[in-house]
Order: sequence, then structure tokens, then C-alpha cells
Amino acid sequence: MIIVAAALVVATLVAMTLGWVKPVIALGSAIVVAGLVGIAAPRDLFSGLSNGGVITVGAMLVIARGIVQTGLVDRVTRALLMSVTSARRAFLRLAVPIGVASGLMNTTPIVAMLVPASKQLEQTRSIPARELMLPLAHLTTLTGSITLIGTSSNLLIAGMAGDRGIDMTMLSFAPIALPVALVGIALLALVGPRMLRGSGLVRAEQRGWRVELPIGEGALAKGQTADRLGLTTARDYRLTAVKRAGDELDPATVIAVADVLVFEATELGIQSLWASPLFGLSPRHLFAVSVRTGDSGTLHDLEADEDIEVIAAQTTEPLRRTALVPGATCYVAAPSAEVVDRSEHVALWQSVASRVPQPGDTWKAVAILVAVVLPASFGLVPIEITSVGGALLMVIARVLTPRSAARAIDWNVLGVLAGSVGLGVIVLESGLADLLADAIRQLVAGNAALVILVFGLVTALLTNVVSNAAAASILTPVGIAVATEVGMNPVVLLALIGTCISFTFLNPFAHQTNLMVIGPIGYTRAEFARFGAPLMAVGLVVACGTGMLLASIR
Repeated sequence: MIIVAAALVVATLVAMTLGWVKPVIALGSAIVVAGLVGIAAPRDLFSGLSNGGVITVGAMLVIARGIVQTGLVDRVTRALLMSVTSARRAFLRLAVPIGVASGLMNTTPIVAMLVPASKQLEQTRSIPARELMLPLAHLTTLTGSITLIGTSSNLLIAGMAGDRGIDMTMLSFAPIALPVALVGIALLALVGPRMLRGSGLVRAEQRGWRVELPIGEGALAKGQTADRLGLTTARDYRLTAVKRAGDELDPATVIAVADVLVFEATELGIQSLWASPLFGLSPRHLFAVSVRTGDSGTLHDLEADEDIEVIAAQTTEPLRRTALVPGATCYVAAPSAEVVDRSEHVALWQSVASRVPQPGDTWKAVAILVAVVLPASFGLVPIEITSVGGALLMVIARVLTPRSAARAIDWNVLGVLAGSVGLGVIVLESGLADLLADAIRQLVAGNAALVILVFGLVTALLTNVVSNAAAASILTPVGIAVATEVGMNPVVLLALIGTCISFTFLNPFAHQTNLMVIGPIGYTRAEFARFGAPLMAVGLVVACGTGMLLASIR
């Protein structure tokens, strides 16, 4: 049975690595085959569906969406970057807040918010986004591994360990992950901008769109000038006027509620402005619409439905006076696609951006996050209970709509995590984990330092070949078995595995946040690996050194 299990595990990993099938399909197939040949009982193979780590990941995705929906990350980022003069200074200013945020929520939405912020920094301050984004992406990965809830792989390791009676708390990974993160951040700040120097993003398009954005009651921009907010000039937009009671005032005017800020922008500029939390816009979606053939009149006619507001069009005239041109495209805000679809003036439409950030919900979202983290940190309530409760509160408190909460859950990620738990069961129940543990024990001859070294190297290499979840599912049961064999604290070894699983610095396809920056910013695969290799080497030295020190403490 061990041979069958080994062949099944290897075939699954090869299929995932070479991309023959989707990871969730490969893992699901392995579970079904294992059940058919009797490697493990179905209840064990499908235990990932009720695994505490998997449940927590799903709930934390909802909570992270709630935090992002308030625009908090975007506001903090913009405030910190307002006066920076270099990529290194920008990185150092963001290191602490982004590092803390990465330890408390999923890193994917954080990186998603940082990409447009870095592009805007390049537009407004001529600081190349390529010198900043890859170091920031690696920073979120390193700091996320410090806490239990910072990465899905940590939660998966803790869930599998919990099934075997090993308790992993909120900060069980910190003794190894924190020193690694601190040294890694120092290295990124020192060499990052220098290694990633190069030309900036593509040149600006012509700013041929007129954008009119009203200032709402809860706007963060009221009482300030556009220049102070960094809204005056950027690559993709330029403020041309502040409209008040029908009059167009100088752009340097102090902004007040009910003012309308008028910009000339590119299409990317429209989306960038819409995503800003500064304007206090109502919670609506942004749509690109095409005017129906045969229509005449002005764009103001689109607003006959009071739920629709025209935001931008290709014109130099005020939007209310711009003629309706059949087939022309304009941007409108509406609460839902159904509202746009029922307009008699709209031929085609496309959703461009989700709900505008709602700063007024910030205190509720932050309070919910604190209520989730604190009880779990002190061991008062299991993290899966507090996280699910927090996800529900995000909907009950109306930070998120039920639809937004449902969309926040990445079912593919949860499927991979649940399937990875099943793969771990195959490794354990077949006896493969014990076989590998015996082989490692004989190799290291009971030397805890060698155990640390072997697991550090294997984990760092494996995580760049297969998914984090797959690496965790295989190494966790083997690590527990080895720790038991050599009389070592299993928490130390699992913390090492969790930390080294974050070393996805060689393969851009090894982690989702890597993919989020390599395309939009324009890194090559060779450049990615060249930048990540020294970071991985230094991280391994610190992780293994710290692990050896902890293992020597009885």
C-alpha cells in the first residue's frame, strides 16, 4: 500500500507542477483513487472539508474583503507615500503597516491595493513601480508567515497538527518567522531598488476623458486642497476645476461637500479615481456603457433613472450638456447591473469596478477584526469560531452585502486546501509518513540540527515547485513523525516548515501574490528568480539557525 500511496502522491504533484490539470482536480482525483483502493477511510480523506484551518481561511477572506472595502489600506498607503522621494523610502514607510496588516489578514487583497498605489506613485513622483512592488510582495509573504492567520499554509499546518493533538497558537510560528522577516525586510530595503532598476511603466495615454466626481458628506477630501491630497496631476489624470453651485473654481480651492471635481483622464485614470476613498461616493458600482443606436439628446438623459449617475465621457463639455452619440462609450455609477440593464439608452454595458470604498465603515470593520484576533491570540476561543463569527458580523453590520461576502470566498483556494488535507491523510494513513520519517532519522542519526537543516532545505525547494498547500500537506505529517522519533518539540519543526513555505522567491507561479505583480509591473521570470535567490538563501540561514537554537532548548 505504501508503494501505491507513493505513486499516487508523486503523480499528483507532477500533474500539479506541470499544469496538466487544475490543482483541485489533481487533488480530488488522488482522494477518489485513495478511497477506491482502500488507503484511508472516506471520512478521513474528506476531513479537509471540516478542517479548522480551511474554515478559517474562508472566513478570513470575507473579513479581508470587509477591511479592503472601507479603503483603509488604500488611505494609509496614500498618506504614507505622499511625500516620499525614492523607492527605498517608500518601502521603509510601508514596511511596518503593511507587515502588520499581512499578519492579520490574507495578503492577496493587500497586494491588490498596493499595485495601483505604486503605479500612482510612479505617475505623481516618478518613482518606478518596479523598484517597489516586488519587494513589497515579498514583504507581505514574509510577515504573513509570522502569525497563524497570516497565511493559508500556516492555518493548514495548524489544522493538521491539531488533528494529531498538537496545539498551534496565534504566535507559534513567530519565534522563527519573525527573525526571518526582520532580516528579510532589511535585505529588501538594502538591495531591492538597486537590483530592480529599469524603465518605468508604459507611457501615458492621451487624457481624453472628462470625469466629474461629486464630494459626498463623508468625503475625506472635504476641507483640504487637491494639491495636499495628491490629486492635482498624475500620469492618468489632471484636475482642471472644482465646480461649486454651477461655477468652475480654481483647482487650488479648498474642497467642500457637494463640490464636483472635474478631471481630464485616461480610462485607467477613471478607474484609479473611482477606487479612491477620498470622494465619499455612495456604495455603487462603476459600469462602462454603450449608447443605444438611434438615441439623441444629452448624457443627462441617462440620469432620468435617479439610480444612474454619469461619471465620465470622451468630451471637453460638461457631462450634462454632452450629446448622446449612438455607439459612444461613457462611464456611469449604479447600485447594480440590473439598474443599468433596464435603461432605455443603454445598448451594451460592462462592469468595470466594484463598489467604491466606504470610509464610514472603517471603525466597524476594524472592530470586527480586533474581536476576531484578540480572543484567539489569548487562547480564549478557537480561531475558527471567532473568524466565522467575524465574517457573519461583516454582513450583519452592513460592511459587506451578502453577495459581496459570498464573492469574497475563493472556492478554488478552499478546494485546494481541503484536497491538500486529503493528500496529507494519504501520506499518513498509508505509512508513507513513517517510512520517510525513518529514512530521515537514519540520515540525521538523531541530530536535531540536521533535522532542521534537512526540513528547511526541502521545504524551501518544494514550495517553489508545488503549491504551498501541497507542500504543507506532505511535510506536516512527516515533520510530526520525525519530531516524535528524535524527541524534538514538533511545534518548532512545524514553525520552521510554515516559515520556509513562504520562500516562494524563485518561481513566480508558486504564489498568487507573485502573479499579481509580475504581469502588471513587467518583471521577467529571470529577473524574478535573480532577485529572489539571495533573499531565499538569507532566509534559509536565519530560519535554520533560529530553528537549531530553539531545538537545543529542552
